[in-house]
Amino acid sequence: MYDKVRLELANNSGLYDMMHTGAGGAKEYGLSNYLIPLPAPPDLDDFYPADIAQYSIGGELYGLPQTADTNILYWRTDLFEAAGLDPTKPPETYEQFREYAIKLTTDENGKHPGEDGFDPNNIDVYGSAFKGVAGLGSTWELYNYIYAFGGDVVDENYTPTLNSQPVVDALTWVVDNFRTYNIYPPDTPTYDYTEFHTLFAQGKVAMAVNWPYMWGILQDPEQSKVVGNVAVGRKPGQVTHGGNIGGWSWNVFQMSKDQELAIAFAKWIASPDASLSFAETGSNPVRRSVSAILAEQDPILAAAIAANQADGREVKWLATGPSWMEIEKVQYQAIQEALIGAKDPQTAMEDANAAVIDILNANAFFTELLPQLQGN
Repeated sequence: MYDKVRLELANNSGLYDMMHTGAGGAKEYGLSNYLIPLPAPPDLDDFYPADIAQYSIGGELYGLPQTADTNILYWRTDLFEAAGLDPTKPPETYEQFREYAIKLTTDENGKHPGEDGFDPNNIDVYGSAFKGVAGLGSTWELYNYIYAFGGDVVDENYTPTLNSQPVVDALTWVVDNFRTYNIYPPDTPTYDYTEFHTLFAQGKVAMAVNWPYMWGILQDPEQSKVVGNVAVGRKPGQVTHGGNIGGWSWNVFQMSKDQELAIAFAKWIASPDASLSFAETGSNPVRRSVSAILAEQDPILAAAIAANQADGREVKWLATGPSWMEIEKVQYQAIQEALIGAKDPQTAMEDANAAVIDILNANAFFTELLPQLQGN
């Protein structure tokens, strides 16, 4: 669909008035001068700030939000009880998360990592898991930890900071969980979303960070062995609470022959009534007021989503236009290298940071796109 739309945009055909795009769409098309800025809703403060930020360029809004998305924390209440942990109190920090995960990682003889006789080759339940695949699953999970450890992928001037201490600390935490503490499965570097949620549904993982879609799988008796034994809530913090946020927005094209009607439709999509209707059919809400309504109706999943959306932050690579996917590839290759021990986390991120700077320079990001992002 995107390829077809891009062809019409390149030809300025006027065939399409608008479309809805994923988290990076507003910036990608906006920075390419394919979109018009949209009027900010009068109740802008009802939206999550990170959601508005990911659809804005130079202080102007190029996407009106339809649905948001965020990662949440999952944990097995029955395994918590068996390990002597309070199933109503998940870990509050990632340091505590690891402590819990060690207690929850159990070999076939009932022993845990660090205990005499623990067999890392015959683990029955893993304390946690990580999507270590060479793909977006790994980078988009790692963003949660980068933000929580107090870092970001770029600074205020969009200079890459993958080699900064918080980012290195976040990757080190993941690598140590895998290579030192044995709380992740041995084939973690091959795990994408399907392998990840399947293992949890089979009862082999005690805690995990993932998108809300997994909740439905875990509640389906035909797919899940853990129905009734899973809770969800706010992800842990470390230096701070934080997590990546995704979503979809409606964008209006410069080539539109009916811009006023397209804008009116986008405004209606983002209105309180439409936002509530979307959310009640299963989409994650983009408004705080809608989140509050849903949390009252569903104090389990909806409340967990609301708590994590409030901590959400945009992934700033989405603003780099044609560089975005090249950068993601560099990042997930660095994660892979660190997981398999080809490089230590510090070296992996230093090399990745240098490669990202080369990509941004080659694609003229600093000279052509950055001024637009800064409103110059």
